[in-house]
Amino acid sequence: MIVAVDGPSGAGKSTVCRTVAERLGFTLLDTGALYRAVAFTALEHGLELSDGEALGELTRGLEIFFDTSERGEQRVFVDGLDRTQAIRAAAVSQCASIVSAHAPVRAALLEQQRTLGRRSDTIVEGRDIGTVVFPDAELKVYFTATSHARTLRRLEELAERGEEADYEQVFEAIEERDARDQNRDVAPLRQPADAILLDTSDLDFEGSCEALEELIRDRHLR
Repeated sequence: MIVAVDGPSGAGKSTVCRTVAERLGFTLLDTGALYRAVAFTALEHGLELSDGEALGELTRGLEIFFDTSERGEQRVFVDGLDRTQAIRAAAVSQCASIVSAHAPVRAALLEQQRTLGRRSDTIVEGRDIGTVVFPDAELKVYFTATSHARTLRRLEELAERGEEADYEQVFEAIEERDARDQNRDVAPLRQPADAILLDTSDLDFEGSCEALEELIRDRHLR
């Protein structure tokens, strides 16, 4: 079974999907980590983020894979090096949105995502999963939340990593990323017509997990 989960940054997709996947014995495929890995490597190599062809060539040459630590945490390796924490930096996340707008990059990662997702019962999380990557997924869920709620979550996440950030700056960054993701020419962020809308604005973490878990159990048992 493939569960396609889409939605904007900060809506709670990644952490909720990770927890629910563990509870249900599903594999989690965080496609955003793939784009962040490309963005991190592009920055490391000094590539122009506007050069789609160069970024596509870089992506085709990267070896990106996921592994699970002894504590059950998902790790992201890029060319053999653990980049789990590095790709979560705020600057990398912003650049990932720019990188993901390029058709050569998306094309290079598309088949890899489909191959990984079909190996087992999988929750696939991203921004074009239900519309492009797995349009025939058995269950599609679209996470959303207000910009205010997403800003507060992002600030909390950064604080946990010891990074300081200003509310207004984070709020503006989220709004800018939404605009880029929704207005890009290739695979823009859209709620699939057949997706179930899950607004997490007023839900705490456990409430969001329970809501997604219930949807999956209901569809899986049909």
